[in-house]
Parts: sequence; structure tokens; C-alpha cells
Amino acid sequence: MPRSLFGAAPVHITASNRMRIRLLQLRDVLKDSFWFIPALMALTATVLALYLVSVDHVLGSDWVKNFGWIWSGGPDGARSVLATVAGSMMTVISIVFSLTITTLAQTSSHFGPRVLRNFTSHRGVQFTLGVFIATFVFCLLVLRTVRSVQESEFVPYLAVNVGVLLTLSSLAVLIYFIHHIAQSIQAERLIADVGRDIMAVLGAQFPNKKEETRHSAEPSPAMWEQARTLAHDDNGYVQHFDLQTLIVRAAQIDVIVRVHARPGDFVWGGAPLLDVLPPERVTAEVRDRLVRCFSLGRRRTPRQDAVYAVQQLVEIAAHALSPGINEPFTALACIDWLGAALALVTHGNFSSEQCFDEQGALRALVRPVTFDELAHTSFDQIRLYGANNTDVMLRLLGLVGALAGRTSRKEIRRVLSHHANLIATDSAHIVNAQDRQRVMEAHAATLNALAKGRSDVNSTELSNAL
Repeated sequence: MPRSLFGAAPVHITASNRMRIRLLQLRDVLKDSFWFIPALMALTATVLALYLVSVDHVLGSDWVKNFGWIWSGGPDGARSVLATVAGSMMTVISIVFSLTITTLAQTSSHFGPRVLRNFTSHRGVQFTLGVFIATFVFCLLVLRTVRSVQESEFVPYLAVNVGVLLTLSSLAVLIYFIHHIAQSIQAERLIADVGRDIMAVLGAQFPNKKEETRHSAEPSPAMWEQARTLAHDDNGYVQHFDLQTLIVRAAQIDVIVRVHARPGDFVWGGAPLLDVLPPERVTAEVRDRLVRCFSLGRRRTPRQDAVYAVQQLVEIAAHALSPGINEPFTALACIDWLGAALALVTHGNFSSEQCFDEQGALRALVRPVTFDELAHTSFDQIRLYGANNTDVMLRLLGLVGALAGRTSRKEIRRVLSHHANLIATDSAHIVNAQDRQRVMEAHAATLNALAKGRSDVNSTELSNAL
């Protein structure tokens, strides 16, 4: 039975989810950093070196005679091997850094700075750097334990042979890294990676599973005028918004919350973040708990920001259509992946503005992402930059027609019709009259598909028809 709102409920907030936002933010920082995995691997190499040297003290040197296929030289040879490996690792590390910086600069200039995150967060790049640094640290620490005859001779044979194995592993990792660099700067590979990331984000925010639709009477505008407005003390972009925790906490103190900001919005100190009813329930502790459901940062992240995820692919297309780069086929590939992402949204379940607790009581009002926003983000910039390119305009119209054949929702078809008309209007920038006529014919076919609501239209058929 739903609980009555604004009843005599005790103000009690549990601490079970207090650290969730901070942990998510920390995970993003560590994932995008170049230093965490290399530092972790260097620390592991330190522990491994100390442990193997201690094992060598226990084993002695007699066991080496039973294995003729491993390294078994003297102190001078051990020093030579370890010093050579450590020096060569520093050389390789400098090469890896140079290749990384060059790739980042090239990626930024050709595809835009936002896609750099896909490269810096790649586990393979971080692991490669970590292997080289770990090998260098391991050999350096083992080198200091080697003693000659005058110093009571000691050669850590086990540790030295492990160092040789790490060196061979580093060579394999170097080959992988060069292959990865060659693959990552290819436009098709980069666009596909970004497109899959977008589909993962949209798939999480617009699941195919149908949820129970509930509607409840919202507080009137006059009631909201009496609400207590809460603000965040910091400035930055909303990176994480823990809606589930907000609903739980709103239920615990028996209030309704209206959310002004969502992931991707820039919030400055003192700007309205939440409205809470009734206002008398808001204490200093309650205010702190509710505001902590939001995490701010210096930049936007695609984890919960679906619009930003789409903007990454749009930025690649915009750069490709710029006069300085002029790569229309790259833009066409971006349009294809945007179409796959938008098709996923048309089949998904759109979020409701109203959020309820487990007892069915209204607890929060939010601003969900709509198809209209995603469509404007996907089409507008590409349409403006590619207005004089016939292939781009035809591909956009083909995408609109294909999406029209995948949904029967009137609000989505209305948005698609609007963008089809905008594309036709901007096709006036095409110089050749015959090309303009091709675009207008494609526009007429797209509007016909939208008007009839045909469900048998797919992207291949429509492209052949155009």
C-alpha cells in the first residue's frame, strides 16, 4: 500500500550508498589516467623483486646446476644482463611515450579532442607502459643485490632469470603496441569503437525491457513556489547522478524532489540544483545528503550523458567535413553508426519524468533525455557542415527514412519529418542542379515513408531506391 506523502515519517538516512558516487568518479579518473596501471605494475614489480631475492637467499646457487637451459653466469654477468635490460627499457619507454604523444596529437587534429578519451582509457596502452616500467624497476632493484667475491658472492639466479623472461615479454608487448597504434589511427576503427561505446550508453539508458508505467498527480506550481531550493557549492559539469539513492533518501525523509540538473549540465555554485517539498523537512544534514547524489567534475563524461556520447561521433564527422581535412567518407561512416545508435533508441523504453519509490509513491521529477534531443545532436552539425555535399545529404535522408521504417511512434516520426525538411532546405547550398534534384527526390521518398508509416523499409532498400 503506498505510503502517504508528507506524513509523520522520521528523518533517518542510511549510509549504505554514501560512497557510491565517489567510487564511480574515482573509477573514471583511474580508468582515464596513464599513471594508475603503470604505477600499480611498478609496485607489483617492486614486491616481486624483493620476494624473489629473498627466495634466492634460501635456495642458494646449487639448484642452477640442475637446469642447463637457464642463465647461470657469475656476478659480473648478472650485473651486465640486468644493466643492459634496465637501460634498454628506458630507451623503449621513451619510444612508447613519443609514439603515444604523436598519436594523441594526430587523433586530436583529425578527429577532435573529445575522442582522446577512447585512446587514453585503453587498457592495452596503459598495460604496455606498465610492462616496460615494471621491467625497468624489477631489474634495477635486483641489480643492487648482486655481490661479487670480495663482498661475499651472491647472485640471485631466480630473480635474474625472471628479469630475462620479463624482457622477452616486453618485446611481445612492444609488437602489440605498434600494431595497436597502427590500428587506432584508422578512421574506420576509431569510428566503430566510438559507435559501440555510444550504443552501450544508449542501451543502458533506453533498455528494451518495458517497465510499468505509473503516473501520479504532481505538486501544483503554487506548491513548488514554496519549495526549498538546494544548490551545489562547487562549479563544474554533472558527471554522475545517483537517482536510485536520491529516491531512497527522498522516501526516507518523505519528500518530493524536483531535479533541475542532469548529467552533462554545467552547474555553478549557488545555482538551483534541487527543489524539495515540503521545505520544513530540509535540515542541514538532509541538504548535504541530497546534494551528494550529484558529482561534479571539470569535464563531461559519457557514462550517464547520452548527448555527450553522441557528440563524440558528431565531432568526428564535423572535423571530416571541414575544408582543412575534407574527408566526406569518414563523415558517411559516422552517419552510419549514428543511425545504428538512433535505431537502438527507437526500440528502447524512454524514461519518465516521474520517479517512484518501492511503495509506489512519487518521489522525484527529472528531465530525461528525449529522442528529439538526440536527433538534433546527431543531425544538426553534420547537416550544416555537409550542406554542400550531395552524398552526405543523401545519406542523412536515407538514415531518416530507415528510422521511419523502424518505429510507429508519432512523436519520433514527427521529429524525423522535421529533420528531413531541414536537410532538404539546406540542400540549396549544393551547386549542381542535378545533385539538388537528387536530394529533393530523396526528400520526397523519405516523406512518403514517414507519411505511410511503412514497416517494411530498411536502410539497404531505401538506399537502393535513392
